[in-house]
Amino acid sequence: MSHHVSWFNFFPLYDSFYANLQNNFSHTIVFNCGFFPKIPVFETTHHVYAALTVFIFLVFISIRVFYKIRDIQDCNIPNTEISLLNILEIFYENLLVFMENILGKQAKQHIPFVGSLALFILFSNLIGLIPGSLPATDNLNTSLACGLSTFIYFNYQGLKKHKIHHLTHLANPSGIWWGWFLAPLFFPLEMIGLCVRPISLGVRLAGNLIGDHSVVLIFTGLMPILLPLPFLFFGLLICIIQTYVFCLLTCVYILLHTDDSH
Repeated sequence: MSHHVSWFNFFPLYDSFYANLQNNFSHTIVFNCGFFPKIPVFETTHHVYAALTVFIFLVFISIRVFYKIRDIQDCNIPNTEISLLNILEIFYENLLVFMENILGKQAKQHIPFVGSLALFILFSNLIGLIPGSLPATDNLNTSLACGLSTFIYFNYQGLKKHKIHHLTHLANPSGIWWGWFLAPLFFPLEMIGLCVRPISLGVRLAGNLIGDHSVVLIFTGLMPILLPLPFLFFGLLICIIQTYVFCLLTCVYILLHTDDSH
């Protein structure tokens, strides 16, 4: 999907970086069969600069918070003023409660990954609400990378906890002896369902952000003063809801592959 000019076009080395990607990936396509047209992988580099901007911002606030909590004595009494530390504490406290409702006692084990993913997706979504900016997550390259990260993580946790049974479960979900006779049928189906998960996560996230951003752009073009305000509020809800849905499905997939009863 091509994009209009954004603030990222004025970032240093944008033109040279874009030209290098175009040269290196000019023959790389997504679809090249049947009725699908040839679609280049990199049409723009907005999503790369947007993701780097969010990454640098998150690293910056992480360092700030680290120095705030380094002296534990200063954190015993909460600060009465609104601060970055208080905002992150509220965010992670609510995220932990949300994860405990799904994962139970193992929520604390997985909160570093899910929390980092939630912050990246949330701020990547929100950056698209700034006039003249584009979200990194409205590009399939970024959203599929987030889905692939989740795919690698929950499979790693499943292999770490259940060893080879993590794979044999795909061939014999019932676990009974005669279930192995149906393994040639179940294993391909389970593998397809497993491999589709990161794609569904990425396409769902990118599709909703593309739709939301397109609506805001249309009404901003009609009347840039007051008309876009309700749609910007609607876009804010979309940004939060899509982060919630992505983290919800991530926790569900982790539970499915690490729970003993399953």
